Amino acid sequence: MEVAFMTNLQASPQTTESIFTSNKNQHIMKLYKILSTAALGLSLGLTFASCADDNGSNPVLHMPDSFTLNTPALAGNAYDLKNTTDSITFTWSQPDYGGMPLVTNYKLQYVVSKDGSEVVTDADGKLKFADNAEVKEYDEGKTKCEYKLAPADVDLLLLRELGVKRADAVPSSVNVYYRLSAQTTSTPKVYSNIVKVTYLPYYQRMEVAEPVTWYLLGSCFGDGSWGDALITATMPLYLTGDSYDEDTGYGTVSWTGYLPAGSTFKLRGSLTDNWLTQIGQGAKFGSFTINDVGSANISPIKNGIYNLTIDTKAVANGDANGISITKIDDVPAYGQLYLNGSFNNWGDGIALTPVHTMVGANNHDWYAHVHLPAASEVKFQADGWAMEIGTKYEETPSCKSGYYGVGVKSGGGNISIKSEADYLVIVNDITGAFRFIKE
Repeated sequence: MEVAFMTNLQASPQTTESIFTSNKNQHIMKLYKILSTAALGLSLGLTFASCADDNGSNPVLHMPDSFTLNTPALAGNAYDLKNTTDSITFTWSQPDYGGMPLVTNYKLQYVVSKDGSEVVTDADGKLKFADNAEVKEYDEGKTKCEYKLAPADVDLLLLRELGVKRADAVPSSVNVYYRLSAQTTSTPKVYSNIVKVTYLPYYQRMEVAEPVTWYLLGSCFGDGSWGDALITATMPLYLTGDSYDEDTGYGTVSWTGYLPAGSTFKLRGSLTDNWLTQIGQGAKFGSFTINDVGSANISPIKNGIYNLTIDTKAVANGDANGISITKIDDVPAYGQLYLNGSFNNWGDGIALTPVHTMVGANNHDWYAHVHLPAASEVKFQADGWAMEIGTKYEETPSCKSGYYGVGVKSGGGNISIKSEADYLVIVNDITGAFRFIKE
């Protein structure tokens, strides 16, 4: 049989392969069934184990009442903001959501104390914000438990919140109360405890104040109508100092021009306050009253060229000695003034319009509405450049509303206007004072 078997195998190779293949397939099917059964059992075991674990140790969402904001390092004393170089750092512990790994957004809130009534102590001895407290918060949110504030930024915030505009108005110390809000996409806000931080602020200029000015109107200005239409009925005085107090806006403003005898006028501090701020004549021409609605109109006794000067700080303090009017020598009048400059390659100038157009006017103020590109250079001129008004400044004095200065007659450099804008341009041909007011 053995031989026959071998003979048969040798004689029928296809039959031998079929036998081995069949046996192999049977083994594979058995192994597959065994493994499938084992895997199923393992899967069921794991499933039951997971369910058991869920019942005992999986996190369950919990809503905390609060969480802890830590007190910054120097909060027990005070932060001298001018001499503090490191950031003021706030850190905190995460709210306990029952071990749930929730992404949390934190925002730092604050109350700047002005009179101490902004916080109260509850029955548990904890600080809380009073009902009248104005709670504000920083715009930037955090997802990590740290918030850093730059000392200079804190100082600016304090000055703004307290309305400080002068160095002598800065308080010696300020208390600020902080807390954090925490919120997830699926939970309401929760708040931390409150911590107090004391700061020693210092003065910084937050923004350049606009110059305080006054407006002339009356029978001898503009069209003589006593109206409040800027430049056609009333005109602002010129800033005639080379600078003004950029913290308060106070400085020196003036006007020089022709006043007919017997003409009448007043000055207004605003064109929108219904004459609340005004300057009128005192007991006689040359004396003045401030904010007296019953005051007389100012009226010169003689024709002539006058210089009117106002110290705006003195007037704000009610001191009429800050106002003066003086008759000066006569000066020639010009039939036409022009504005020339780089805006048209120094070609034909723009003809300026006289400000004072009433009957009997002897005009020395001129204006135009012009558009100037950035980095323009200009001059004023008359009589084919026989008279010109340039500048003595390397950089034209400026404020938020535009540019100002006192030009140099018959010489000087080009007047530099850096910002592109539409301007109301006003110039005085006696003093060379000018203003470029953004419209």
